[in-house]
Amino acid sequence: MVLDLDRKTLWNDNNSMLAAINLGSTVFIVDENAALPFLDNFIRMHDEAMFRKPEKFVVVTVQSTSKPRITEILEVIQNHPAIQEIANLLLIVPSGERYELLTHRYVGNPPEALDLLLLDTYFPGNNSFAEGNMLFPNKLKDLMGKTYRLASFYLLPWVMPRQTDDGIINYLNQSYTIDGLDGYLLVLFCKRLNCTWDLLIDQYWQYGQVFENHTGNGMVGALVERKADFALAAVGAWHQLFRYFSFSIPIQWIGITCLQPRPTLIEYWKIIFMMFSTTVWAVLLVTFVLIAILDNYMPTMIERWSPNRRGISWSFINVLCSFLLLPSVMRRSRASEVMLSVGLSAFTLIVASVYIGKIHSILAIPVYDPPIDTIIDFAESKLRWNAPHEVWMYLIAESENPHIKQILTKFHVAPIPDLETIANRGLEPIVMAKLHFGHSMVGEWFTAENIENYRLMTDFLYYEYDTGYATKTWPLLGQFDHLSMWYRDGCLSRFVEQLDVFRYMNQRVQISIEHSRDRPPNKLKVMEVDEIEGGLLMLGIGYAAAILAFVGELVLDAAKRKKVAKRLATKWMIRSVGRFRLNSIDQLN
Repeated sequence: MVLDLDRKTLWNDNNSMLAAINLGSTVFIVDENAALPFLDNFIRMHDEAMFRKPEKFVVVTVQSTSKPRITEILEVIQNHPAIQEIANLLLIVPSGERYELLTHRYVGNPPEALDLLLLDTYFPGNNSFAEGNMLFPNKLKDLMGKTYRLASFYLLPWVMPRQTDDGIINYLNQSYTIDGLDGYLLVLFCKRLNCTWDLLIDQYWQYGQVFENHTGNGMVGALVERKADFALAAVGAWHQLFRYFSFSIPIQWIGITCLQPRPTLIEYWKIIFMMFSTTVWAVLLVTFVLIAILDNYMPTMIERWSPNRRGISWSFINVLCSFLLLPSVMRRSRASEVMLSVGLSAFTLIVASVYIGKIHSILAIPVYDPPIDTIIDFAESKLRWNAPHEVWMYLIAESENPHIKQILTKFHVAPIPDLETIANRGLEPIVMAKLHFGHSMVGEWFTAENIENYRLMTDFLYYEYDTGYATKTWPLLGQFDHLSMWYRDGCLSRFVEQLDVFRYMNQRVQISIEHSRDRPPNKLKVMEVDEIEGGLLMLGIGYAAAILAFVGELVLDAAKRKKVAKRLATKWMIRSVGRFRLNSIDQLN
């Protein structure tokens, strides 16, 4: 679509330009009177527009024939900052009976990049060109050392700046190169197009944030404030930032998951209660109580109040012995008692056999807590999970999956110094990523020692694609996309991933993560104290209860004796007083 900007009134309503851009306009024909308003609004209108296409073509027509006026117009256009965002510029300038077709150099750095060049001359009289040259030559094949501004930060294994003598990246007025999955692509881009990067790093804010007023911090903040032209450091196509930037095509796949605390051995005393479910234990308890009460109150040959009759405590102990397959007294005086005893023996034999079989089969191998492998397991665990930046949850922030929603409630952004402390404790999950060719992207807070505290989930929380961010007017985004396709199709990313992971990352950590789901070998070992701690616990509870009961009995017995002594003392005093009175009366008589 060609937008004719011949009328000044068009610039009184910026919505007209914004609407034209959103309709897909990439070619702009501008009159000399509208040139300055057009350039003033060029960047701002494109930042507000939703349509994106890096190739822009601008044609400025000059009607003035006065040389001072023409010189003034050309100087205004040359010195305008928006010109640096336009590679395809054509100036149609009248010169007597012909028109000179000019453009700016663009390549190289200012002021040379602002020089005007004569492309061709048009003769309207015979409708011919002097040279027949292209009016929009490809200036992007060789940028002649032109400098672009790059926003990034140190991120293993994606972007690792390294000082060198012959680098094509300028950082802190020194020569650098960049290693890493994204770093190699950035260096290759400049080598291919003969340009350089002026690197901007905000390591504290890392990815950074963007605010509604088009300000921000970190990498994306520098880009939205146009302190940088391009940004790349393992960023995904996050829809929260789409309105502010142009996205490159996907570069490579990234899978996001978590390292979960490694399951620990279940304490042996807990295994005693794991054989049956809570419901089964409740049924057994109710059955035990009812049978003991029935045994106590069932009619017997011994009178109820006879001193030879056994009490309720004896019935409970006798039934407990039956449940434990210990010798017990079976009632067999009448047919009903025999039926009760046979039913109890059969029930306890079946239950005890099932229990013994289960506990022997479980104790044959080490018993661990259930691992957290899936998203459902993760949601049910309700563990807080940690990440160095909030961008790790951008892609699932608006998910309707109930399990993802539960997981997001436990998301926590931890400062990088705290992540090593969390990793050393090994009690909370920490986010990580799987690279395209199988290696693990983990931070330096993981060491060969603390990585043993963790186990890799089998499920991914989500996956995304590494993407580059550019301002909406950066003209080289198409060239970057073209190069990234060659980079991916030629499998260079596989070579770079293997090389940089080997150079920069801890190999013991990588190996430990890959084998974190392996079960340890089952070895025969001698019995240790912790394996009988369940029995010792039950014995201790029994002895403690017995001691408390014994102390209670002593107290009650002492109280009874004191009461009896008090009663005897009272009787003795009464008798003594009675005798004293009788003696007194006898003496008076």
